Amino acid sequence: MADFCKNCGKELGESDRFCPSCGTKLDYWNVSESSPNTIHREGSPDYEEPNATLWIIIGVLSSVFCCLIGGIGTTVYAAKASENVKSRDFETANENIETAKKWFLATVIIGVISFVIGLLAGI
Repeated sequence: MADFCKNCGKELGESDRFCPSCGTKLDYWNVSESSPNTIHREGSPDYEEPNATLWIIIGVLSSVFCCLIGGIGTTVYAAKASENVKSRDFETANENIETAKKWFLATVIIGVISFVIGLLAGI
C-alpha cells in the first residue's frame, strides 16, 4: 500500500525522505498508509472539521417551528455526526451531516407546501 504525506496528501515514493510536493521531512509521524482522499487530517489543505452542533440546533428548531418528523431526522443524523467528530471520523461525520441537510431540506419543502395549502384553504 502506498504512503501519503500527512501535510499535503501527495503520494510518496519508497525512498523519499522529503515530500516531493510540499518539502515536509518524512518520518513515521507524517506518513499515512491510507488515501488522503478518504481521511481528512488536521493541517491538510482540505481539512475542515464538520460543525455538527449547528445542525443539531437547526434540527431542533425545525422540529419546533415546522415539521416534527423532518426535524427529528435532522437532529438524529446531526447527533450521529457529532459522535463521529468526537471520535475523529470526519468522513462519516460529513456523510451524516449531508443526510441531516437532506432531512432539513425535506422539512423546509413540507413546511412551504403546508403553508401554501393553508393559505389556499383560507381563501
